Amino acid sequence: MTKLVRFPSPLTAPLSKAVKAGDFLFLSGQTPKTPDLTPLRGDIREQSINVLDAITASLAEHGLDLSSVVRATVWLSDIKLMAPFNEVYRSYFENHLPVRSTIEAKLSQEVDVEIEVTAWAPHTEGQ
Repeated sequence: MTKLVRFPSPLTAPLSKAVKAGDFLFLSGQTPKTPDLTPLRGDIREQSINVLDAITASLAEHGLDLSSVVRATVWLSDIKLMAPFNEVYRSYFENHLPVRSTIEAKLSQEVDVEIEVTAWAPHTEGQ
């Protein structure tokens, strides 16, 4: 039987920051935030770096890094932001690109990017 472990979110929204299910770790969508957790708006490159840094930090909390990511879903406020977003995204994933879906959508708090990922997190002895 697969064990589910839920990790609480620091936000007031009713969601888990992450859920570990078997050999996978599912992270909730990340949007760009300032240190006090207010929305970071402006340049898509800056927003993308902010989100990917947050994802990197969340994965590290579980002993993982971006090379563990097997799937990413990306929402952009305007599909015309794809080229500058891809520049940043490629610099983070380099030679270990996960499968990805990209969707144009109106995002909450008027930010331009949201990313959620699924990572391969195999059980180790004692887990």
